[in-house]
Amino acid sequence: TALTLWGNEDQQATYLPAFVSDHIPTATLAILEPRPMFDPFRLQTLARRTPGGIRLDGAKSLVPRAADAELFVIAAELEGSPSLFLVESSTAGLTVEAEPAMGVRAASLGRVVLEDVTLPQGALLATGTAYRECVDLSRLAWCALAVGTAQAVLDYVIPYVNQREAFGEPVSHRQSVAFMVADIGIELDGMRLVTYRAASRAAQGKSFARETALAHRLCAERGMVIGSHGVQLLGGHGYVKEHPVERWYRDLRGISVMEGGVLV
Repeated sequence: TALTLWGNEDQQATYLPAFVSDHIPTATLAILEPRPMFDPFRLQTLARRTPGGIRLDGAKSLVPRAADAELFVIAAELEGSPSLFLVESSTAGLTVEAEPAMGVRAASLGRVVLEDVTLPQGALLATGTAYRECVDLSRLAWCALAVGTAQAVLDYVIPYVNQREAFGEPVSHRQSVAFMVADIGIELDGMRLVTYRAASRAAQGKSFARETALAHRLCAERGMVIGSHGVQLLGGHGYVKEHPVERWYRDLRGISVMEGGVLV
């Protein structure tokens, strides 16, 4: 997706054919950095022009499938402007470390360390407006993941509360339980609508930064609440790995802190 949207003719000719071959390479987007109060538009990973090309130094955190990736799209600051660079996994100076996280464990998150990584001038993929669009699209993709995960919570808890009995009747007959399930459904519809609105504007080529910011805020806050409600509705069962809601809760908690990772 990144190559299609922002890649030049040479970059597309070099990399895109592999994605329609029998061996599809693993690619990943690395934006987040291991520091508090991270701002994707104030990067500490630095890119410097050299006589032979571009040199990268820094570290990226919570990178999906970092250990398996053959191609990285890495965010770094170049001459005061956040930019994206194409970096192959075999490039000297690039190392990957394990970085187990609370949630999103299926993505095999890792840390990417860059020490004197030398790239050709043609490795620059996007900068300026294109970089901002990348961040917005990535946040929107996380919103879509939040909507799907929250829907999974709702689909799981409804039959559970209808079948689970306490005091001689299904627990769903208790208003506190019924109201909590209803709240999940209401908040989920709101999350879905704001995500669809932002995605629709993006698909039409209209500005969508404002709509994405609203969707990201709502999905991060209400998705976490929905995950918590899912655990609560199952009681003790919600806290054990026999049921999937504890995993969904941990995954939904990550929406507010993750940047990038799912665009590529």
